[in-house]
Amino acid sequence: MLKSINQSSLLGSAANNSSDTFDVLWQNNAPWFEAPNIRRGGWSGVVKCVVDRLGQPEKVFIKRQENHMTRTLKHPIKGIPTFLREYHNIQSLHAKSIPTLDVLYFGARSSKAILVTKALEGYASLNEIEFQTLNGRERKALIIRIAELIHNLHRFHYQHNCLYPKHIMVRHQDNEWDVKLIDLEKLKCRLFKKDAVIHDLTTFFRHLNGLWTARDMAVFFQAYFSQPKISLTSKKMIRQMCKKIQQKANSGKRFQSVFIP
Repeated sequence: MLKSINQSSLLGSAANNSSDTFDVLWQNNAPWFEAPNIRRGGWSGVVKCVVDRLGQPEKVFIKRQENHMTRTLKHPIKGIPTFLREYHNIQSLHAKSIPTLDVLYFGARSSKAILVTKALEGYASLNEIEFQTLNGRERKALIIRIAELIHNLHRFHYQHNCLYPKHIMVRHQDNEWDVKLIDLEKLKCRLFKKDAVIHDLTTFFRHLNGLWTARDMAVFFQAYFSQPKISLTSKKMIRQMCKKIQQKANSGKRFQSVFIP
């Protein structure tokens, strides 16, 4: 059962750094939603709770961490909490109208940080979708929406850096697919868009694990490149992805056969 928190402070700004709010969230003792990540003397964990927002219950994820730092150009020695970087990355995507999580609260205190996001109720990760149960129209529409989402990410030179199917959340509602990106801790901006494209799409297709057919992949690239017929330039990029996939695993043969004579 989800633990309830009557915490009206969550109704304010996402960057509300109220000491009372921070203490209430930090002391929450709900069971872990997933096992904490422990590394180099620090830890990071997630719980799922219900909070009161304007008198209505709201399911949220509360992410807490301590001594879980990442180095940046501005903070090359001590680093910053990884949740601070994720918070900034979520804000950046919202500013570009790229669908992702909604932040309800962020707070940091010394080596501790808390990030609260609205739970994606009704969504499932892409690797949980049973594609064989979808009709042809639904299947094609979903693949096109995913391609458009990733294309928009790369259009601004953003590299997700961890683009696994489980980090793409989807929901079918009113005969349309709603798609969002999650897990933005490692998101970064690349100087050359091509680098982001090849890195992310190589990761994505390598972890599909046979979820899509050759036809599905053709639909994806036609939508991603906005090309009914894949151009020679686009095929060159796909070849580079195939090469990287083959270097990691011998799983690129079916991938290549769709686009390379």
